Amino acid sequence: MNSQKLENLLNLALDSSSEEREKSMRLDVGFDTETEMWELIVKYNGDLKRLDSPVIHIEELIAGYAIVTIPQNLIKSFVELEEVEYVEMPKRLYFSIQQGKEASCILPVTARAPYLSGRGTLVAIIDSGERVIILPN
Repeated sequence: MNSQKLENLLNLALDSSSEEREKSMRLDVGFDTETEMWELIVKYNGDLKRLDSPVIHIEELIAGYAIVTIPQNLIKSFVELEEVEYVEMPKRLYFSIQQGKEASCILPVTARAPYLSGRGTLVAIIDSGERVIILPN
């Protein structure tokens, strides 16, 4: 399909066969093989609720985002709508969490004694890893 409104990974998934998507760890996320429906994250402006029907389900979120459940054969027409700014696939959270644990060196303390789990933690600080440089006045 190769639309600029579609995330690159979604473009690839739509251009792949069902066998290729199944073999991949990422290309089938959000796709239901039985119904051939996609669950997608959409950035939009205006009103998408008018499209809500038994065929396309729109779940509006906040700040111009929605989760849209749509048949694969309607995605091309949907993306061409003026209201639609950008469409992407959902991501598997497991891989994001695993990569974050590896990057922050948490895995070693969870794999050996005292087997820290975070249970009972009341406050956690999440750091992106970006440096902040404070310049003197």
